[in-house]
Amino acid sequence: MVTVPAIATACAITVALTGCGSDDGGTATPSTSAAGCASESTAGRDDVEPIPIAPAKITVTHPGAEPRKVPAATPARDTAQRTTVSVTSTAVSRTAQDGIDDRKQTVDIPLTARFGCKDSTDLELALDQPTSPDPTLNGQLAKSAGGGAGMAVGPGTIPISLRILPTKDSGPEARHAIEQSLVQALQVSVGLPTQPVGVGAVWTSQRSISGAVTVTQTMTVTLKSWTANRLVLGATFEETPINSVFAVPGTSETVTLRRYSNEGTGTVTLDLDRALPSDATITLSGARELVGSDASAPIVQQTGATVNWRAR
Repeated sequence: MVTVPAIATACAITVALTGCGSDDGGTATPSTSAAGCASESTAGRDDVEPIPIAPAKITVTHPGAEPRKVPAATPARDTAQRTTVSVTSTAVSRTAQDGIDDRKQTVDIPLTARFGCKDSTDLELALDQPTSPDPTLNGQLAKSAGGGAGMAVGPGTIPISLRILPTKDSGPEARHAIEQSLVQALQVSVGLPTQPVGVGAVWTSQRSISGAVTVTQTMTVTLKSWTANRLVLGATFEETPINSVFAVPGTSETVTLRRYSNEGTGTVTLDLDRALPSDATITLSGARELVGSDASAPIVQQTGATVNWRAR
């Protein structure tokens, strides 16, 4: 039987689904053309295993004002996109036996993104120098500079899968932190509809996200402005668990999810010729109550996450 202290230790910082990257010491070898597109891809490499990103179903509930048009992607291949994604995860656990356990992790990842020279559904990423304000993690991330990654992108610039190609010297802690941060950022990505919309349009985006808790994420998006290729979007988030099962991270054990909430808001700026946000701030907060072998001694966790994108 799983005890409450064991649950607290295992899942104190688990806020979002993370995959398991390869630990075989692969060396990143991104290849780009002089025009700013990627002439080679990380897709299909033996040392890279794709990490699925939960697909999003987009439903337009209000088309917005005239004129209306499809916000179709027009990939830029003359210059690369340079941006930094910063992801912070927090978890505060409270138990009657152990008191309060407060955990926080922040990872900043500068990225250089290039569309495939011949494939607009492929985005190649160079990881410049990931950092963290935590000295221990920052030291581990130092050896990750120059790593690579890739994304498969579907209609509406919705990410389908992520590929991580770490440097030869990257340790497992750094790889896990980078993977966790990128997956978490992509799981709150705002997709675009494939039908005509105008300013004021509203659509919903639904994902089924599997993790310690399997949830249905519902995002409501409003098109605030559209100037040339640039869209400014407002978003609200809400998650609903599909059952009362909580899988304790790192174990084969499950406990009962007695209560759960997670919601948030965000503002996202997208350029239709880029695959990643030009600017974004997304904030999520929630709570959950878990019951182990002793139903009279639950663990209560407050969780939070922020995802920021900034052009550089």
